[in-house]
Amino acid sequence: MELMDELKELGVNVKEGLNRVLGDESLYRMMLGMFVDVIEQNPIQEGDFDGEDCEELIRRVHMLKGTAGNLSIGSLYEQYTKILNLLREGRRGEAKAAFVQVGTIQDRVMECIRRSENA
Repeated sequence: MELMDELKELGVNVKEGLNRVLGDESLYRMMLGMFVDVIEQNPIQEGDFDGEDCEELIRRVHMLKGTAGNLSIGSLYEQYTKILNLLREGRRGEAKAAFVQVGTIQDRVMECIRRSENA
């Protein structure tokens, strides 16, 4: 399956994402690769929700939310937004549960992007 079609199935608004880069598909693909890099360089683990430094966790979730939003990865953007709001409200347990749910879709999006880079 072609990258853009697979991304659509994973909740990515590819048309909107391409519009953000003036229709330049190669630039959009490069930015998708950068999204994978951002996640890998700013990992979030379940245990982070139990730690004392909530501000650092909020910073990382906010970064992932913004990156997903800029690329129109709606499925992840919505979940990161939910997690961020829960963290800001001090509801870490609920934020952790939401993070666990987002993991599967995040892994699928990242795998899709990685496969296209290696094709």
